Amino acid sequence: MPLTTLALAVLLAPQAPAPPAPAGAAKVVPMTVRVEADAKIAGTEEWAKELATALGARKDEFRLVRPDEKAELLVRIESLGKALDGTPVVNGMLVLGEARRGFAYGYRDVKVQAEAFARNLRKIADQMKTAGK
Repeated sequence: MPLTTLALAVLLAPQAPAPPAPAGAAKVVPMTVRVEADAKIAGTEEWAKELATALGARKDEFRLVRPDEKAELLVRIESLGKALDGTPVVNGMLVLGEARRGFAYGYRDVKVQAEAFARNLRKIADQMKTAGK
């Protein structure tokens, strides 16, 4: 059999199906989340809007709740301040069931930091869920 015919036969041969996913690998179910801010505190609404947008884009991890729904995870943007070096800081609280966890993040750009926070929030929420049991 010429070499080109053999190569073509190998290329056209039926492929074995992909192996199934490991039995222990569970699919992550999106967590319902609500982001709140006090409109009376300047800047907190912008933070809440940017964080909600970033979380909404992470559809495999989060689902923003409708106004009539109760969220599994509540993110409250409570205040904005400044670190000793002048860096702006956002302060808030995560509420998951009975578990509460405060946070403070320094930032230069609200949108960039909100996206970074959204990337890490599922891991933090899962840790809170595990610790709360």
